[in-house]
Amino acid sequence: MNSNFSIRTIIFISIVIIIESISAQRWTPEDDFKHIKTFDAVLNKAVTKLSNISPIKKDNNEYFTNKQYDEIERLYFRYTLCTRSLLDIVNAYKDFSNQSKYKKHNVQAFVLGYCATLTIYKYSAELILNTANDQLLIDKLNEEYPRTEIKGGGLDFIISNLTNPDYVNNLDIAHEFYQRQLKDRALYDTPEFSSIINELINKTTELSSVYINYKKTILDNYTILPLEAADIMQVTTIEETVNDMIDAAGGQLKAIQEFLFTLTADVRMPLVDGIKFSRRQKKTLRNSLKPGDIILTFSSGYLSNIVLPGYFKHVLTYTGSQNQRKNKHVRGIQLKPNQQNLIDPSHDIIESNSDGVRTMKLESYLNGYIDRMIVFRPKLSDDELSTVIKNLYSFLGLAYDFDFDLENGEKQACTELIYRSYNGIGNINIDLEEIIGTTTLTGDNLLEYFINDNETKLILLAVENDSKPSKAKFLTEGDALLYLNQNGPIQFSIDK
Repeated sequence: MNSNFSIRTIIFISIVIIIESISAQRWTPEDDFKHIKTFDAVLNKAVTKLSNISPIKKDNNEYFTNKQYDEIERLYFRYTLCTRSLLDIVNAYKDFSNQSKYKKHNVQAFVLGYCATLTIYKYSAELILNTANDQLLIDKLNEEYPRTEIKGGGLDFIISNLTNPDYVNNLDIAHEFYQRQLKDRALYDTPEFSSIINELINKTTELSSVYINYKKTILDNYTILPLEAADIMQVTTIEETVNDMIDAAGGQLKAIQEFLFTLTADVRMPLVDGIKFSRRQKKTLRNSLKPGDIILTFSSGYLSNIVLPGYFKHVLTYTGSQNQRKNKHVRGIQLKPNQQNLIDPSHDIIESNSDGVRTMKLESYLNGYIDRMIVFRPKLSDDELSTVIKNLYSFLGLAYDFDFDLENGEKQACTELIYRSYNGIGNINIDLEEIIGTTTLTGDNLLEYFINDNETKLILLAVENDSKPSKAKFLTEGDALLYLNQNGPIQFSIDK
């Protein structure tokens, strides 16, 4: 994971306004606000813990132990992971377009994107300020961490961006627009946002105040020239700028729109589209799948990539229909009321994402959401398969494990859910590994295990069609193995 996310571009992408009407979008405003709150809690814990790690002092020397080094990397990775995921949420609200799914509620969507932006700013600022007096820790946060794909110079990069005059001025403009929109009662009259609007506004207002306070501290301590900091913080200049923008555009909403379009013209970072499956391919895939099939995926961003780095980052299980009369493997499963509420009759997969262990629709992955997918079918008897499905559903409703620690079963990462549900059933015997001081399991570990397991069948591999960019192409058996051998993270024998 790359810690050098472009904070400079956050404002251009982030003041953003609206959920695009693209079929790859899986989430509702309520979902995204829930994600923001989840990441807020994780970031608060990670930054606090990271800031409190003190070096060992011995014989006039200071140093971090190997255990502390692993803890620093683990917490820094968690910070990076959450801020990048927040940026993905921001990115989903990037355009004030006529194609918007919520074009009647542009302002509300603007507030949601702004809330995500301020959450990133808050914890980036706290990371800087809370480590300011510990040069040894600062040096560690500027190191490169290849295991978690964090590049060197990360903390310095964050500082340089949070003190960038253009970035700060544009955030201030967004702040001014937000304060003015609060006076519009129509902000609250929104069916799609009605369940979250009051809490969303309260949280965004709180974060907005935090931004103002942290901005002054950051600029006072990290800008070279006091006059430069003072010039950046001229409130009257910001107000005049916004007034001029509104007058020129003929209205506040149009002013926000034109402001964004102008600024994002050359630096926009769109939500990356993955491969799209045709109707025939979707039908072929559905006909190929059976309950218990394990599906590994990779997408170029957004919330399913909340896992350790790899060629395949996310994993889920195909369960088939939730209808107990149609699917014998879910028949007889006893669920608690809170678990039953998480299941929809149209769902056909179970996974763990930032919301925790949930059932979902496989269809949501097939419209440009993923870059590649591979399907494995472990060899299991009917009774063993029913046991696996029962195991999977027993975890329904548990929170996501941002520690990726398989020694603690109270929360479940996506790979952890697979391990606890399948391992020991039939002849499945998956080994765990230790990464950054934690016993864990990556998507690539699962790939390697199932590729080399003679009893597991590779059903298909879906990748981008070279002759039809953004379209899916199916590879099976030898072709799939050859492709993975040439492009994947591991080398193996083609004679599986």
